[in-house]
Amino acid sequence: MSRAPRAILAAILAAACSLAASGAAAGEELRLTPDRPLAFIDADGRAVLSSDFAGKWLLVYFGYTHCADLCPTGLTAMVTALDEIGPAASHVQPLFVTVDPERDKGPLLRTFTRSFDDRLVGLGGSVEQIRAAAAALGVNFEKVVQEGGGYSIDHSSTYALVDPARSRALVLRLAEPHMIAARLIEELIKAGVPLGDVNNVGAYR
Repeated sequence: MSRAPRAILAAILAAACSLAASGAAAGEELRLTPDRPLAFIDADGRAVLSSDFAGKWLLVYFGYTHCADLCPTGLTAMVTALDEIGPAASHVQPLFVTVDPERDKGPLLRTFTRSFDDRLVGLGGSVEQIRAAAAALGVNFEKVVQEGGGYSIDHSSTYALVDPARSRALVLRLAEPHMIAARLIEELIKAGVPLGDVNNVGAYR
């Protein structure tokens, strides 16, 4: 093994040890039903299933476009983590699922996701579809009516990492991009995914 791969592996293992020591490495593992894919509607009004992203790991964040700070922070951390793992990110499809399908649809949904990263796909659907997906991926959300007739939505701020077989999801309660990146690399390595070179090795130290 050359020096560069050894350095990359050592950095990743160091990050994994850090995660384990903090208690964040295990995450919560949820079992999914592969023959009952999660259903959504994209910004163009087309039906999308979780099974449509063949061979990809899904990194899913639930939120909404009117969210003041939690969602922008969460999505920025997601795309930064993908940037940190370099070419390994080609194995991961990032998804934003709105918990406010009444307002988040069409051009608004597309513009919102593209403001973070072109790789990020925004998905909506009926309230029933969103609730089913949220329940499957360990997310809770609730509409909160405000004075004047408006509303906000309280929701979980977690990431769900779904394996390519759509048989399990890991709920990641991580906020820092380099910790998310380290967990992505850890799971890809465990699955035997060929990663090639990983950029920004220092991010895993």
